[in-house]
Amino acid sequence: MIKSHLFRPIILFLLPFYILPGQAMADQTSITISIDHDDGGRISDSYMQDLQTALNNNGCKTALHAGDGPGQLVFDSRPVSIAKKDRSDYRLIARAKTLDGKLTVRGAFLVHASTDIEDLITLQGERIAFVGKESWSGYHMPLRSLHDAGVKEQMDTFFYVGNHVGTVSMVLHGDVFACVTAEPLATRWAEANDLSIITLTDEVETGGWWIHRSIPEQQIKNCSQSLSKLDRSQLKALPTWIDSFEINLD
Repeated sequence: MIKSHLFRPIILFLLPFYILPGQAMADQTSITISIDHDDGGRISDSYMQDLQTALNNNGCKTALHAGDGPGQLVFDSRPVSIAKKDRSDYRLIARAKTLDGKLTVRGAFLVHASTDIEDLITLQGERIAFVGKESWSGYHMPLRSLHDAGVKEQMDTFFYVGNHVGTVSMVLHGDVFACVTAEPLATRWAEANDLSIITLTDEVETGGWWIHRSIPEQQIKNCSQSLSKLDRSQLKALPTWIDSFEINLD
């Protein structure tokens, strides 16, 4: 009887420690994901979770990245040739395709059609809405076009909204005179809202998804295939001009 009483507590004490290692191993199979929102995209946790769920359902097991620095699977909105320079530990696996199916994107200047404006120099001194200072189609390329046309920034004339939809809303509500947004969106919104495209910027490469080189090859393939299956309705955490992704496995 004494041996029986001593033996049972030992089993109960060890059982939790037997379960935990198995749980930890399961967690280690997940790839952490993160997104830079320099070019827009809805930043609510719910939209990130929608994207994560879609990736998981398509075969790429992920977990939302927490803490500083990038995750193991990163969406970088910068042109891929720019991003490549400081992502030596990462591998490009998917390029963003625009609503027009292209791997390049342009910025577009929009105003109300009733203004009859046809050149950028007319925007000198006017209030203009941009996406953000790190956006290529929503700031860098348009700013270059403005400088080429002789337009200089003046105090309280440049505004940064954070996303492509927001810049157009600023024009429609009369908060600014002109706005910048990605060409595929500009074309659609101009037709629907009596807006006019003054000019387009030079084109620039789209961004894409980068995965850390330490990830096993099979997981990389799984995640690449998962990204290719995403529907546009599942991409609300990303810039609005993105329609889908083209796989880029070397």
